[in-house]
This record gives sequence, C-alpha cells and structure tokens, in this order.
Amino acid sequence: MGFTIKDVAERAGVSPATVSRVLNGQQRYIRPETRERVLRAVQELGYLPDRRAQALRRRRTGVIGVLTPDISNPFFSLLVRGVEHEARAHGYSVLICDSQNAPEGEDRAIDALLRERVDGVIVTSVRADNTKLLKFLSKGIALVVADRPLTHLDVPTVTVDNVRDGYKLTKHLLALGYERLAFIQGPPDTATALGRWTGYLQALREHDLEPPKGAVVSGDFTFEGGYRAAKRLLRRLGAFDAIVAANDLMALGALYALRERGIAVPDELGLAGFDDIPMASWVHPRLTTVAIPAYRIGKEAMKLLCACVRTDADKVRHRVLPTRLVVGESCRPSRR
Repeated sequence: MGFTIKDVAERAGVSPATVSRVLNGQQRYIRPETRERVLRAVQELGYLPDRRAQALRRRRTGVIGVLTPDISNPFFSLLVRGVEHEARAHGYSVLICDSQNAPEGEDRAIDALLRERVDGVIVTSVRADNTKLLKFLSKGIALVVADRPLTHLDVPTVTVDNVRDGYKLTKHLLALGYERLAFIQGPPDTATALGRWTGYLQALREHDLEPPKGAVVSGDFTFEGGYRAAKRLLRRLGAFDAIVAANDLMALGALYALRERGIAVPDELGLAGFDDIPMASWVHPRLTTVAIPAYRIGKEAMKLLCACVRTDADKVRHRVLPTRLVVGESCRPSRR
C-alpha cells in the first residue's frame, strides 16, 4: 500500500501544506518539534515523495551532488555522511562523485553533475583554482565549497583554519622538546596542505628554527604516499627527531615504514598528523593529531546549500569551524 502526503499529515497531526514545506526544506515558521513529528511520520509510514512530480512543479530534481577527492579516505567518508544526513532531513537525494585525486577525474565529475541537472553541488576540489566549477554558477546551480577554500570563487564555504592548526600542532611538539621536525607535505595546490605547512613554518620560526635539511618531503594525502615519503626520510635518519605528516593517512603510512625499520614510536621518533580519522585511535601508539570535524563540515555545507537553493540567496557566507588538539601516545617529552 502506498501512502500519500495526506496520510503523513494525519499521522503527524499537521496540514499537508506543512508536510510539503518540511520535505522541501522550507523551515521558516515551522517549529523544530513540528519538523521532527513530520520526519518521524515519514519514516514510520515509509513515505516516498514523487520526485518527478516535484521536479515538474519546482523545476528542480531533488538531487544534490557531492564532489569529493577520495571517498576511500575516512575523512571524506565522514564529510559525505554529514552531507547525506542533513540532505535526507531536507528531502534531498545525494549523488556522490569521486575524482580520485585527479584533475581530469574532477572535470569528468563536473560534466556528469551538469548532465544530471542537480539542484546544487558541494565540492572539495583537488585544485585551488578550477575555473570549470564556474559552469555550475553560470547555469544557476548553487555551489558550496567544503574543507578546501578556492581562490577564485566567492561562494559559501565551510572550512577550518589550517594555518592555525599547523601552528598549534607544531607548537605542541616544540613544547615537548622536539626541535628537528621533519614534514611530509600534502599536494601543493590544495589550501589544506599549504595552510598546515605555513603554520608549521610560523611555529618553527618563532623559536628561531628552520626545517631540518633534507627532511621535508612531498606526499599525496594517501597511506601509500605517507609510506613512500617516510622511506625517503629514513635516508636522512638522524637529521630529525619527529615527523609531522599533513594528514593522518600519511602519518599512518609513515608509522608502518618506521616499524619495518624497527624504529620505535615514540621512544626513538615522535609522529603526528592532522584530521583525527577513526584509525588514528585504533593504532598503537594512539596518534597525536588535530581533530578536524569532517562530519560537521558536511552537515554545515548542506545547510548552506539548502539556503542557497531555497532562497536563491546571493549573500556569501563563510563558516570556519573550531578544531582541537588530540594528545596521543605517538609523541612524548623528548629526552633531549
């Protein structure tokens, strides 16, 4: 038996018009408890809106796109989950595109989302200045940037302060007594990687220090990239007393490389990363890191997107979310 919007209204004790407003994301003048009753009734009855009819009435598809660099990265999986949970509450379906950390993959995904005529897009780009994203705006498709700000687009963004985070983590290691901090960089054309590197340099220079010679290597934000980078660093073993990786996946790859060489963390070398993905607390020793609220970034990005789609608002809003230092067991006060 198929239930109608009238059945949902009767179950929730509201009018069909109220149900329609809740499902279409029109939250104005609707009390939170009313919205919860409607959503609970929808779930209990298993009501499925007729997307085709809605699209014809509103000239919308009821679908939003999420363009992510690497869905296998737990950080982005959490971000997408935050988007999906908020999208469901507003009656949207989510189409996920994975660019696989490649500019050409991102361009193909953009073309696919344009063909699907999505109502809006949440993007975490692999580049700092992908002008192809302007196609969304030219076609009236709402666009929100999550995690990695873009230099050429004045659109709503949800980010953290990566410079502050790089500074905060580096200051923590310096306070423990580490002085020669190797660094595994992220992709140079992403704001996340650049910000963390900039914060690292600021903290060192406050202490009249410089990166150890030959102990800064490039990485790609993957486990394998961190493993390979640590292998290169080990050729300079003795030039550094701790490793800072630009994200947790690379830090975990470095941990694996160090264990292969029989180097104990933190007894012989300190190790730290960024993101606080679930695996950072599963390994031993527990990784010292900076917790980035990936799930909340996704939720807040979806809220901004709904506001843009619902009101066609031109007002750009930027949200910078708080982070926190997670003191694990992979760093300890240096014997030096």
